[in-house]
Amino acid sequence: MSYAKPYATLIGVVLVAVGLLGFISNPIVGDTNAIFVTGPVHNIVHLATGLLALWVAFGLRGEQQAMGVIGIGVLYLVIFVLLLVSPTLFGILGNGYPVSNADHGLHLGLAVISLAVGWMSRGQTATA
Repeated sequence: MSYAKPYATLIGVVLVAVGLLGFISNPIVGDTNAIFVTGPVHNIVHLATGLLALWVAFGLRGEQQAMGVIGIGVLYLVIFVLLLVSPTLFGILGNGYPVSNADHGLHLGLAVISLAVGWMSRGQTATA
């Protein structure tokens, strides 16, 4: 059984929700008082990567789906490394605040888990 589709669906829904939640004042995601400090560009990145994950879940099949999940893992690994080098992503994030250690942990965790799920799903047949 391939875990690529349910995993990509889960992270897609969560990332889209986080992206939308970032535009609303709350203690989890958003302004400087939140656990995960984001700005409009950061929220759009979450929306975009969430939509990418949903496309992997519902637009790809079989081996391509597994490779898509691996691609998401590589993308978040690159994001993790870039944010270690420049916590404001060279000013692209636009809110002027560096990402927090919580962000670093989340990006690294998402990268490692995505790589593992994608790797284990290679050559497996999807049941749905």
